[in-house]
Amino acid sequence: MHLSRGLTGAAALLGLGRRQFDPDSSVHVDSETGLTFASYTSDRGITFRVAIPETIPESLVYDTVLQVVAPIDVGWAGFAWGGSMTYNPLAIGWVNGKNIILSPRIAYGYYSPPAYTGSKYTLLKKGTHVNATHWQYTAKCTGCSSWGDDDIGVTTIDPQYQNTMAYAYSDHPVDTPADVASSFGIHDSLGHPIFDLAVGKNKDATIAALK
Repeated sequence: MHLSRGLTGAAALLGLGRRQFDPDSSVHVDSETGLTFASYTSDRGITFRVAIPETIPESLVYDTVLQVVAPIDVGWAGFAWGGSMTYNPLAIGWVNGKNIILSPRIAYGYYSPPAYTGSKYTLLKKGTHVNATHWQYTAKCTGCSSWGDDDIGVTTIDPQYQNTMAYAYSDHPVDTPADVASSFGIHDSLGHPIFDLAVGKNKDATIAALK
């Protein structure tokens, strides 16, 4: 488990290796959207990508683009951030037939996650599809540069300080795939962070123009 920058002492107590705090993402240029992503592929074979603006405003409020490429047998996959002792899923997606469902949800402690009202997601036509072996979604999110949690307060993605987004996934589907309010366990599979988000910087206009 990997915690945020401000929790390095707690992380040491959990036995985390120093290497987990080092930059780990590679640069991926996506031919479908034209975006440059910070990209990380887990040992489960799921690729998690984040694109951010080239110029980060002083307010630290900006659009991000999230992309997940997952094997067809993955139940759900998405992004999380490091809380005090957990990773709280911020956005997850899953396959429902030939469609991909995206849910802006955040887990509070061990309870079923409600909709995360601090964000607005747009599932993009470019970069979202399902085939025989993999499913992929690409979504623009307004409000995903900052979010709150009952345990730790507000966390903000500031690439200058390399704040992290961790991955989250499960081999089991959410309880009721058609219902975005259905529950999932925040400890299913949460892990290695996409740490050096700055390698995914793009011109602001490029992200803003995506539909």
